Amino acid sequence: MSLAYQLLDLLVAGLLAGLGTFLLVPVAGQTGLTIGVVFACLYYFSRNPYGVSRERAAEYDTYIDDLYDRVLP
Repeated sequence: MSLAYQLLDLLVAGLLAGLGTFLLVPVAGQTGLTIGVVFACLYYFSRNPYGVSRERAAEYDTYIDDLYDRVLP
């Protein structure tokens, strides 16, 4: 995995955490921060799935890498 892909992973996870927190804090208070971090973790573990076969994990990563290929030069 290239450095650009890793940086994009961090950016997407950060955006998910920030957006989730921003939207949920008015409704759920401090719990909104926790839920935002959970969203970021869910994204991270979709890139590195736990509890699925290696073949299925490779399918997830291939799908996300294909999306990244469209975005990154």
